[in-house]
Amino acid sequence: MSAAGRPVLDPATGRALTHLPDTDGPGVADAVARADAAFHEFWADTSPAHRAGLLRDLGRLLRDDRDELAALERSNTGKPTARALGEVDFAAEVVDWFAAAARYPVGETHPAGPGMRTYTDRVPVGVCAAIVPNNYPLLLAVWKIAAALAYGNTVVVKPAPETPLSLGRLVERAVDVLPKGVLTAVHGGAGPGRLLCGHPAVGMVSFTGSTAAGREVARRCADGLKPASLELGGKSPVVVFRDADLDAAARAVVTGFTGNTGQVCVAGSRLIVDRAVHAEFVGRVAELAGFLRVGRPEDPGTDLGPLISRAAADRTVEVAEEAAARGARMILPPGRSTVRHDLDGGFYVHPVVLDDVPYDSRAWREEIFGPVLSVASFDDDTEALALAHDTAYGLSASVWTSDADRAERFGRALRAGMVWVNTWGDTEETVSVSGLGQSGYGRELGVHAVEGYTRPRAVWVAHRTGR
Repeated sequence: MSAAGRPVLDPATGRALTHLPDTDGPGVADAVARADAAFHEFWADTSPAHRAGLLRDLGRLLRDDRDELAALERSNTGKPTARALGEVDFAAEVVDWFAAAARYPVGETHPAGPGMRTYTDRVPVGVCAAIVPNNYPLLLAVWKIAAALAYGNTVVVKPAPETPLSLGRLVERAVDVLPKGVLTAVHGGAGPGRLLCGHPAVGMVSFTGSTAAGREVARRCADGLKPASLELGGKSPVVVFRDADLDAAARAVVTGFTGNTGQVCVAGSRLIVDRAVHAEFVGRVAELAGFLRVGRPEDPGTDLGPLISRAAADRTVEVAEEAAARGARMILPPGRSTVRHDLDGGFYVHPVVLDDVPYDSRAWREEIFGPVLSVASFDDDTEALALAHDTAYGLSASVWTSDADRAERFGRALRAGMVWVNTWGDTEETVSVSGLGQSGYGRELGVHAVEGYTRPRAVWVAHRTGR
């Protein structure tokens, strides 16, 4: 283990796994130069069929290295083993899908007069900077990498400083699959990210992270009139009516606020429940959450691993205790009296339900990125919708009801980029997703990803008619 550079921690123990220096200015410039050279010298002219074949090879590499990548993900993020393995599997499926999408038609032929052919097509932007967060370091990077490569771009990827290991290993292994310079990596915090946003050879930036950081990315890209795709924070509502399947809804709510130990941008962190079933439903949710086991990531019985850092655990405890001090009823698992869970020096917390949260509290308004559920109740549809929209974010929303008319109305009315009706969390590589409001803009996955990684052109070709 190197002792030079930024420490990379195991969140399950708080101990350093290794140290990794931040990439300096010349290093960032070199990575971009290599990606730019690869783009101009050969990659932009590589046929879609050839790119598709290389992506299929990358998908096989992910499957072949599945156990190693999942182990790195587990040690560096604290994810339970089964979750880490599932994310590698999903990443491979995403690569396979974009291997096929590389060959999808993306242009149109327009009516034209004699001697003229008119069409539109899409061209790659060049070097794409992919800046990824610490909650899904491998999976979300692959979402960006696979789409960018499929459409003829090269990529410089920057993992979050806390979680560089699995993605760094993938980039190392990809040299056996991809041509030199097509995929490179830089490391560190905000500094290398700012350099990527400002580099004139970077054609676009795809960023996933906090709304505050996304604003800075957008400002820096705007200086160079550079497009950015921003998938940012969320404070997503789950609206439960009295006529819903309450057992299914309760299971979904628990999954929604505790999945990945709450470190999910689409986390269903605000429960808005019909007053007629409020006490019953909150009781069900608290009971189910209380059954979840907080423990070591390598333990097969673990449901919730640690949070990513001590600061994240401290903030989760602080926000929950502040809400309780202001009148919210804090519900912890049976036998627990504190939010924090002491184990091996790691950054563990228990799932927390905060009933009747003040609407001006941080627990109700801010993205916590921890397993904290804030609860409010409503009396009618109008109030339910108003509470769902009581946020600046618009990433996702879920509504639960057996009334088909209400399901349709709420499905149309909820202002969110992803809306689930009588379900929660469904995501497929074939479906494009995005946010509204402070949750950002730009599409990930699906056929619409092409819009971010290419630019449309209109082309007129004049030719001589026969004599």
